[in-house]
Amino acid sequence: MSERRRLFVAAALALAWAPALVAQQDRALVAERNALRARVDSLRALEPALRAAADDSGLVDTVRVATLRLRTTPALASVAQSALALALEDARRVLGADADSVAARLALTLRENRTTARRRFSSLIGTTIVPTPERITSVTLDGQDHGVALAGARLDYPIDAEALRASVLMVFERSAGSRLAPETVTWLNGRVPLRATRAALDEELYRALATSDAAVVRRCAAGDRAACRLGFGLDSLPTDRVGAWYEASDLPALAKRSGDPMQRSALSVALSIDERDACTVARQIESCRRMIALLPATAFRIPMPDVARASLARLALEIGGPQAFDRWRANQAATVGEQLAAAASIDTDELVARWMARIQAARPKSPLPGPTFALASLACVLVCAGVALRGQPWN
Repeated sequence: MSERRRLFVAAALALAWAPALVAQQDRALVAERNALRARVDSLRALEPALRAAADDSGLVDTVRVATLRLRTTPALASVAQSALALALEDARRVLGADADSVAARLALTLRENRTTARRRFSSLIGTTIVPTPERITSVTLDGQDHGVALAGARLDYPIDAEALRASVLMVFERSAGSRLAPETVTWLNGRVPLRATRAALDEELYRALATSDAAVVRRCAAGDRAACRLGFGLDSLPTDRVGAWYEASDLPALAKRSGDPMQRSALSVALSIDERDACTVARQIESCRRMIALLPATAFRIPMPDVARASLARLALEIGGPQAFDRWRANQAATVGEQLAAAASIDTDELVARWMARIQAARPKSPLPGPTFALASLACVLVCAGVALRGQPWN
């Protein structure tokens, strides 16, 4: 066989076996990739258990107060006992018997956050290093409601029972809020207000309402009950939310802040920078109307601040007594106003009127001089005028 023929035969055999060799290599790569994926999946399956074991390190004490329980470290057990008792008492004052059922659903953990300070040398020369001991810098309170994680809190160390009580009540509020109707949960931002408000907060709330960007809220602060109902969204929401809640002078600020990130991005595509600046910077009302018209109705939330809605709900629970939350939870009315009225056992208008009376009572006093000061000033002027008319020298 000639050399040329042998090369031709070798090339033909190579071409014939090439697909088989490639397929074999592919199968080896696929097998190796599958083995690697199985290893990664096994490690991922072990990750929650390893994290849980690390998180539970040191949580050896379980503090119990009635149906409320909390896992923590021995160093925090005593303050946790006091805080749980105070928080459960506050919750029972508002939720009544439902407080114990809410507490039974909760699983709380109070963890220590430790840090190690920098190591220090025993001398400038030498290699001896003395490590400093760990110290607690803060604690973290976490809560779960039947396995569903709730927003917790981080507190500076050392902590006291009052600060921890407020954090436990915050977890209570979220757990109780999850038991209400979905539209009410959205209206309250998922929290039932259990903590009492101070008079100073009512004064701050009045200032916020009186200086609001929404005309309907400003009218409510001025004493318009219908505006309060409209601003709270107690009844069905208006079809034209912008027209019902805002005036023309409110539109630049409204156009600047309304919408979620995706809706704001759509505005950036639909309008040029000059068109947007004509509204937000130059405050041209017609430009603002065109800009707002591009947003859906859901971009405009209820104008009443969250703290005002929480104060109204808290007032309804206070008026309704120990069974208020049970009536609220059992009521499946179509509007939030009807649900709050059921909790308070009074008419919605009466509930709003009482809330307005509380806010008006917290109204800051006017800085202008009162009638007493005006009368005293007038008397001083008259005395000075009388002395001048009698010809007496001023000195």
